[in-house]
Amino acid sequence: MSGSSALRTTPTIAVGIESAANVRLINSVVGDQYSLQHALDGAAWEEPELIVVDRASLQRHSALIHQLCTQDAPMILPVLLVSDGRRDPNLRSHAELGTAINDILRIPTSRMELLARIDNLVHMRQLSRTQEKARRELSDVVGALQILNACDQILVRSESESALLDSICHRIVQAEDYDLAWISFPPLPDIPAKAGKSAEYTNILAAEWASTNGHRALVKEALETGKPQPVQHLQDEGLIPEAFGNADERTLSSGVVLPLQVDIGTPGYLAICSHYPNHFDQEECQLLQRLSTNLAYALNTHRFQRERDIQSAEIRGLAFSDALTGLPNRHYLTSFLDDLLENQETRGAPSAAILFIDLDGFKIINDALGHDAGDEVLIQVSRRLQGAVRDSDLVVRQGGDEFLVVIFDAPRTSAPLKPRDPDSFKELASSLACRIIDSLNSPFVVDDHEQHLSASIGISLCPDHGENASVIIQAADIAMYEAKKTGGISHLYSPAISEQRQQRLSLENRLRHAIDHEELALHFQPLFNMQTLDVIGTEALVRWPQEDGSMLSPGNFIPLAEETCLIRPMGDWILEAAARQLRDWHDAGYPLTMSVNLSLKQLQSEGDVERFFELVRPYIDPRWITLELTESIVASDPSAIESLMHKLSEHGFQIAIDDFGTGYSSLSRLQHMPIQILKIDRSFVDQINTPGKGNAMIPIIRQMAASFGLLTVAEGIENEAQYQHLCKQGVDVGQGFWFGRPVPEAQLREMFLQGATIVPPQM
Repeated sequence: MSGSSALRTTPTIAVGIESAANVRLINSVVGDQYSLQHALDGAAWEEPELIVVDRASLQRHSALIHQLCTQDAPMILPVLLVSDGRRDPNLRSHAELGTAINDILRIPTSRMELLARIDNLVHMRQLSRTQEKARRELSDVVGALQILNACDQILVRSESESALLDSICHRIVQAEDYDLAWISFPPLPDIPAKAGKSAEYTNILAAEWASTNGHRALVKEALETGKPQPVQHLQDEGLIPEAFGNADERTLSSGVVLPLQVDIGTPGYLAICSHYPNHFDQEECQLLQRLSTNLAYALNTHRFQRERDIQSAEIRGLAFSDALTGLPNRHYLTSFLDDLLENQETRGAPSAAILFIDLDGFKIINDALGHDAGDEVLIQVSRRLQGAVRDSDLVVRQGGDEFLVVIFDAPRTSAPLKPRDPDSFKELASSLACRIIDSLNSPFVVDDHEQHLSASIGISLCPDHGENASVIIQAADIAMYEAKKTGGISHLYSPAISEQRQQRLSLENRLRHAIDHEELALHFQPLFNMQTLDVIGTEALVRWPQEDGSMLSPGNFIPLAEETCLIRPMGDWILEAAARQLRDWHDAGYPLTMSVNLSLKQLQSEGDVERFFELVRPYIDPRWITLELTESIVASDPSAIESLMHKLSEHGFQIAIDDFGTGYSSLSRLQHMPIQILKIDRSFVDQINTPGKGNAMIPIIRQMAASFGLLTVAEGIENEAQYQHLCKQGVDVGQGFWFGRPVPEAQLREMFLQGATIVPPQM
């Protein structure tokens, strides 16, 4: 039924009767109560409530009457046959009753009978319409409930927002009464989901319903109020645009817009259309609103999950990539290598190699030019590394100035990698290391200035050198330090290197423990007057007693202490222990001096000088302590060291230059340094009585020391011939095995008790 017929208040009766008398009768009886449409050909009949015909019209228009009745089914469209009782046999009329006609009125009849028959049939029509409306409303509610239940299942099972929206629209139009459904998120232009036999016109409808061009702005009202916006007669309200067409298969009579109020992203709406007018009553709208509410909740869930996935991907990107260079980072490499190891077909045969690259000289650039310049260098390094490797290889930034390159025997895939010959793979890795070094040889231009770098590269093989990523990377790291130590371009890891490092680490830990628990020991070697052989002092030399009773000499642990900065606490202990021992000797009547060696790492600032003074002062006057500095220490930073030497001298310490003659010292600076002693290096003593220039150095050093007013000490005297030669050269003080080995304090005291002459030096 069209919207116009539904708005009429007077029922319409279609009349097809040839008899003018009968027409006048009908007009006079019901003309004021009903709207009569008189037309013998039936063309003017427009959706009547009752059809009144005679026998001729019934036969002539049987097809039309059947069509009108069928269109209104299951509602009843009554047909009243007005029959001439004198000419129409009862048997024939009664046969048609209930099929082609609903009632028979025989003429002549009373006016009351005519009115009653017509009123009853119109009332039957109205009852039928009421029943059909109730049936349809119930059907609509049941259908809406079914759709709600089916859509709830879709909401639960849909894996994506697009699949959810598409499935919802298609499920809605599967219902008998719904012809079109779409979902939109204005102002976004696209309609992500639509379904129905008029779906090709969705964009036109959506644009019309979103506009305010002389009609209700359905979409705006729905989104602003958050409530369904039903329209019972789309054509009457101008909501079917002309471009939509009038074909029966595209005829839409009513519709509803349901808001999708979401918390995440753009809100939207669900639109549903039906070919029935007055379809979307309050109860159905309430059910459909539950559907839209559930759909909005599902959209929130999908969008939240999508945002979380995006954030997770971003977080993963941050966690697995280097922010500065954009390269993968160590976390990514660790995960990748662990996966590779899980898929390894053959244990023990390499399928990947890891090159650990440490930039030599980067710290100088970074400290001198600043972090921005350092960052630019790292970016350029990353580009060069990527240019040096194959597309199938992987470049990773470990952090700081360290990079990793992973080379594969085949392009990177998720499939297990087949190993190649180990020697061939090692050659591949070594060849790449050379290419990397070559790529780094060209200067790096930063702020129009050229900077130069080199690199040390360690190589490990996967899975040969570890069962997990961390161990394999550590193996490459260990090999890199070996390359740095040996000065080579690259070094391949071997278990022997790890064993050495483990031993070194164990030694370091034991040494730290020994220092903390004062388990070190001092031995003392006497210094004697070369002319009188009187003992004038001793040199304190550190020893490390072992659990098996052996004694570890300084050469086995002093270099380690230097590398690990344990030399500072060790040196403090040596100086304090030496001062304490010297006090005990002085208290016992042995007025000796004490020489103590200093490392460059012990003498860095005036604070160190003050600390030395505080360590010695509680036990003895610092003038009895001689601090020995090697010539290389003095030459490392002459101005700074000279300043610190003056501070030491001001506190009373005596200063000796150890191993003199092996390094480079400026004589002009030497004469201004507050030193009292030059110790001739033992290498010159060893060359006594052998041809060569070394034999000539001793008298030169002796003469230079005399001109500066310095004492000379010859160390390493091991025989009578050396002693005699040094005496003739005028060397002042001697030290060595010929006179006395380094011994514990008890043995040295025993030597004193046996009559060794102790003569205090002239101070």
